Amino acid sequence: MERSSLLIFIFLCFFNTAFGQDDPIQAATYHFQVKESLFTGNGSDTLKKYIQQAQFFLIGEEHNMKALQDFTTAIIPFLKSSGYQNLALEIGPFSAEKIRAMYQNKQTITDFNTRYDSDVKGSPFGFFEGKEEEQFSNQAFRNGFRLWGLDFENYNAALFILDELYSLSKKSSELDRSYQAARHIVIAEYAKDRKDQTYNLPGNLLHAATVQAFFKRVATTPQARYIISQQLRSWYIYDAQSRKNWYARVKNMRDNFMLHYNRALETNKNPKVFVKMGAVHLARGTSSSGFEEVGQLIDELAKKNKKKVFSVISFARYRIDAQGKLVDLLEEADAELLKYTTAASWSLIDLNRLRNDAKQGKLKLSEAMRSYMEHYDMMLIPPATPSMTPNVHR
Repeated sequence: MERSSLLIFIFLCFFNTAFGQDDPIQAATYHFQVKESLFTGNGSDTLKKYIQQAQFFLIGEEHNMKALQDFTTAIIPFLKSSGYQNLALEIGPFSAEKIRAMYQNKQTITDFNTRYDSDVKGSPFGFFEGKEEEQFSNQAFRNGFRLWGLDFENYNAALFILDELYSLSKKSSELDRSYQAARHIVIAEYAKDRKDQTYNLPGNLLHAATVQAFFKRVATTPQARYIISQQLRSWYIYDAQSRKNWYARVKNMRDNFMLHYNRALETNKNPKVFVKMGAVHLARGTSSSGFEEVGQLIDELAKKNKKKVFSVISFARYRIDAQGKLVDLLEEADAELLKYTTAASWSLIDLNRLRNDAKQGKLKLSEAMRSYMEHYDMMLIPPATPSMTPNVHR
């Protein structure tokens, strides 16, 4: 299988070079392979060149792709050698601190997820539900990256937040009773939420008297008050989203990015940042959410600094399902732009190179593909990928 994939890859590289000039899409589609930290192929040279030239490298991802997590793990050493020291992810600020502390204390996210699995049915961090994500963050820490949490604390975070606050507090019988009462309420609320998809878990926890009483009792140090504020903010944003208010989350991400960026400026006048989040958050201009999200903020910041952003959108054309079957997800309307992608290699499509042809109507593109062309510099399409490996003991 490896030999046949390599032969296909070599053929694609040759064919693209020899015959791609007559087809702008073929000429703008590059291929490469990744093995551990070794990148080979004309696409890898192009990718690395743009990464090195930029102050900000953005991957707007489709979630739950094993291949992409393996890619980001593999590219971390190159990012380090190119001056990147900061990694921004779609997790809460306190969750980012907790993940680093666990790494430093040689604790695994697998064990952490397992501890809460029966009560919340998902990772307390939201992401890191796949083993490959933990491998990625460990690689970043080994290479000296600072981890920035840009989002709110996850829907599944409440129970772990209570436990953290309790562990930081001076113990007493009154505190024990308050903690157990709050924990009981939170577990019961999650149970109700699992039975009713319309249940407003964040709104109910935001106003739960037992939980508020526990927060009041443990809010005795700056760190405890910080953790409480992050959890309350999370519930507020989730509650706002249930009422169709998306902007609260957008503002929180933008504010968190600038908070971390300004801290980084204290030691580096042009800190380089690798940002990996859902694609909707990293679009240049107005996102599909209807707002200028953190991707637009970063674009404005780069222009102010007279630096560059390199933004890619990554999603799977080929998936490997639970039975090991290869599934081609290509839709007819997207076939024109994706026709040179392959299940055997990574494909990099230079959207900047194609933008003028698209504007002149020379390319047959779906509305979604036109939108991607407006909001990102390139597409990064993985080879056939399964979902991530569950990061929990069951």
